[in-house]
Amino acid sequence: GMRSSTSNTIFVTQTFCYHWTSPLQDTIAPLLKGYQVGLEIGDTVKACYCLVGRMYYLFFTGRTLGSIQQELEAAANVMTQLKQEENKLKITILLSSVKKLRGLDPDASDKMLDSILASAAETRNNLSAYVS
Repeated sequence: GMRSSTSNTIFVTQTFCYHWTSPLQDTIAPLLKGYQVGLEIGDTVKACYCLVGRMYYLFFTGRTLGSIQQELEAAANVMTQLKQEENKLKITILLSSVKKLRGLDPDASDKMLDSILASAAETRNNLSAYVS
């Protein structure tokens, strides 16, 4: 029914449409709702899409890096629990960027990204395009 497409509709409208006509800040709460609805109805993939979009928009709207890092670490744990490895990669890339910007363990971030890209190349997932 209608409820089963709610999470996907929120993801598409908030990440591809509304930010052109409304402040980006206005997309953050609806994306959280899309995540929550997705979990409620068992659509973990679309729920995680909403969560990833929300994480990037938190970064783009200028939230403090410390608060973003906390949310990203929590989101990465959620992705692990839900077995959403591709979405976890998207979170991990942003988390590495935030840690680098904060001056936290910059070498580990490079090693983490190298590992992610090597894994992507081996498994031929979407990120393999970045490995040449």
